[in-house]
Amino acid sequence: MPSGGKIVWLASYMKSGNTWLRLLIANYLFAADAPIDINRIDLNSPYPVRKDFLEEKSIVDPNLLSFDETNLLRSIIMEDFVQRCDRINCIKVHDKHGVTIDGTPLFGRGDAWSAVYILRDPRDVAVSLAFHYNVTFDRAIKMLNNPKQRIAGYRGKYVPQVEQGVSDWSAHAASWVDQSDFPVHILRFEDLRANPVEAFGAVVAFMGLEKRQERVERSVRFSDFTELQRQERQSGFSERSSRSTAPFFRSGRVGAWAKVLTTAQSDAIAAAHHPMMERFGYL
Repeated sequence: MPSGGKIVWLASYMKSGNTWLRLLIANYLFAADAPIDINRIDLNSPYPVRKDFLEEKSIVDPNLLSFDETNLLRSIIMEDFVQRCDRINCIKVHDKHGVTIDGTPLFGRGDAWSAVYILRDPRDVAVSLAFHYNVTFDRAIKMLNNPKQRIAGYRGKYVPQVEQGVSDWSAHAASWVDQSDFPVHILRFEDLRANPVEAFGAVVAFMGLEKRQERVERSVRFSDFTELQRQERQSGFSERSSRSTAPFFRSGRVGAWAKVLTTAQSDAIAAAHHPMMERFGYL
């Protein structure tokens, strides 16, 4: 493998701050005198859940594969990719970590791989999921608590992503933070909100990027929620769900669940995820 070739998975359950982290990284790497366009945050890295990427690399139509076969194909393609690349690649992922049908890790193993895992209070995740998918809070909680939960589970030529297995919130978190295939840096969304310069600076250092304090501070300014909301109002946002009636960068507040969830709803989340919530300071 060429010197410096590496993949850093930016892993999270849905609506946990993944897009915000990618914008922070994009502004750190590429911004000059103005914030990065929120609709141009590919980080010059592949997106291996895209069907067109998988087909280009394998000449196999992912629509013809089963869920397990698709995951195996993804792992083979990314193993080949990391052997050929010569730089750090930051790649968004919402899947639960695990193994493929041949027993190899879905997201790699060894020195060429690492992950930043973005963790958020599942009660706030439930609220954000409800607005993102335009469903009730009860439906969002069922998604959060479903060990068989998958996303993008639609076949067809015009569906851009393959199906992804996310499981329930606790299982998803455990699959990343307790695995031993590669190093993982745990980033709580709440810490990123409370002290973004310190929290993001730690991410930059973990990723092995040259850490320059002025660039960290500039990236935080350029990625402020007011700026992201301004851009979305002006130009829209390509990652906003077609089902949503709310902006993608709707709030980002910590603890907003307390004002909108009933006691029964918040208790249902806590009952399902108590050990993991307690472990990371949410209870």
